[in-house]
Amino acid sequence: MAKKKKKGMTAVEKLKRNLMTGALILLVIYIGIHIITRTGGFNRLVTDKLSNGTRLPVTLEKCGATPLLGLRLQGLDFYGVRMPDVRIKIDWFARLSKEKPLVKRLDINGLEVAFRQVPATGNWQPLVMNDLGSRFGAVVGIKPAIGAAYDELPRFPAFVINKKTLLDLHRARITWYDGQNRELAYVTDVDSQVKVVAFSDRKALQVQLDCSHVKLASGPLLRDFELEAVQIDGYEHTLIMKMGCSEGEFEGFQTKTLWEDLFHHLSQLAEI
Repeated sequence: MAKKKKKGMTAVEKLKRNLMTGALILLVIYIGIHIITRTGGFNRLVTDKLSNGTRLPVTLEKCGATPLLGLRLQGLDFYGVRMPDVRIKIDWFARLSKEKPLVKRLDINGLEVAFRQVPATGNWQPLVMNDLGSRFGAVVGIKPAIGAAYDELPRFPAFVINKKTLLDLHRARITWYDGQNRELAYVTDVDSQVKVVAFSDRKALQVQLDCSHVKLASGPLLRDFELEAVQIDGYEHTLIMKMGCSEGEFEGFQTKTLWEDLFHHLSQLAEI
């Protein structure tokens, strides 16, 4: 009796086998990434990169990958800055664009920043965050330094973090001190959420900001401050949809000079 020849695999069976093989390979890679990012060697790699960017000693307790292959950093500290819990969303296709940063979103829980002014230049330490200290400082009534050497300050590469990086804060505290270590202004319990939304035929950034206390450099203290704003792509103006505190509220307004106008309206709120 003649033996029957074994039939070869059909195209569908080959496709299923290839899909299963590919899925197993991806699963191994996924698990491997989570294991590698928890090692001491990877921790040192992250701290070295951050230290090179900030030009400051950096300490980091733990790091690891998130479920969507971002990064989670715990116990991150450097001069004047403490970040107990940071989640970093990475855009793995960012290098295909000149404008998109590698860090798509920063979600920071419990941020504490103590900005200290350098008497000789008026810049804010840590210098790598000078732009942030100056812009938010203008909101609480601290005038920007005149003639400061901004070009020589350390900055993270624009392809890593730039103005397109979205920032969410939870329970943050930011304080400004002068050159004699005297407190100038502060904001406490800052919660912010940034969303990219459709607005007419354009994209827009929608920002929701809440603060427990806002202490202005001129002295007044605002409680339960809240702000909702929209920046429409392609427009200079920022639309303030809602702004108020426990003492009163402003109707919406548009602004070209956001930071200065916010201080102006905060001062008016303080006088109510």
